[in-house]
Amino acid sequence: MKRILAAAVVMGGLAVAVSPARANCSSPDVVKATQVRQLQTQLMVAALKCSHMPEHMASYNSFVRAFGPQISDSASVLMAHFKRTSSQPQKSFDKFITQLANDASTFSINTPDFCEGVSATFASIQGMKGNELPNFAATTINGHTALPARCGN
Repeated sequence: MKRILAAAVVMGGLAVAVSPARANCSSPDVVKATQVRQLQTQLMVAALKCSHMPEHMASYNSFVRAFGPQISDSASVLMAHFKRTSSQPQKSFDKFITQLANDASTFSINTPDFCEGVSATFASIQGMKGNELPNFAATTINGHTALPARCGN
């Protein structure tokens, strides 16, 4: 499952609208927030695409209820990033989130047995605590994608 989620991210990369000086450079907090949003987006696409497996929608809804604060925090971190690096932060944020969804959707369409494969990720999330989500997202997403370089701040 990690390969499925990671490959979807690889397909779309992480092209974000940033100033030239900050292009390809993100703080560890921005990288973590990106990974959480990537995971959330993958699960959302799975819930919508796999309507023949209603347990996915139920699992996604449980995920959002359990990790709502972390998902919201990741959005705040990303918006702050775009406010620092873009002349049009809301537009850049919206474009970034849309690109994540488009990439996840494209991957789900092109992956045989996508719906069956994502079941393992939903199972892995059950019983997880909120503070465990960023590390889970990092191990699920990271290592297989072209994340922005870490700036160290």
